[in-house]
Amino acid sequence: MTQYDIVVSLFTIVYGLMLTDLFFSFHKLLKYKKTVKWHWLPLLTAWYLFLIILKNWWDLAFFQNSSDWMNIIYFLAYGHLLVLFFLSVSTVLPDNNQQNGVDLKEYYFKNHRYFWGLMTSIVVVSLSIGIIRRLNLDESSGILPILGNGVFIFFTLILAISKKYWVHSVILILLIIQIIFEIINK
Repeated sequence: MTQYDIVVSLFTIVYGLMLTDLFFSFHKLLKYKKTVKWHWLPLLTAWYLFLIILKNWWDLAFFQNSSDWMNIIYFLAYGHLLVLFFLSVSTVLPDNNQQNGVDLKEYYFKNHRYFWGLMTSIVVVSLSIGIIRRLNLDESSGILPILGNGVFIFFTLILAISKKYWVHSVILILLIIQIIFEIINK
């Protein structure tokens, strides 16, 4: 078993757990649908995470020849990303309040700072890994990926701070469009 196989095995288990958590939370909402006050914003956010999970899992196949898997520091950094990502997936939909009723819009705005703060952290850590990796390999990182991540960080910080419904609606739709274009261009 190669180091890459070990990494892929761990990532597969954690991505599988993330999907299980997401599916189970959604299942509980459907199971107690009569006590749920539905709203599209948290559901679209959950779908956004679903797309990210599948995209990232798919991307693992293209990193097989990467030297990152030969370095424990990168492995630990990616491991921390998995923790942050798992926490965000665990937060996006409610788990326990369905029997007593839950208002999805209220739940979303009650947890938006934590959730979007985690998403900001994920991008900051990911961007840091990329910059350090390029510096170690004496590669030019280019300004475009850094600017793209900077825009994403800006948007997620706005989502973490703002309680305005229209701000969340517009930015989330932009993020969905961005991830779909990213998937299509793979």
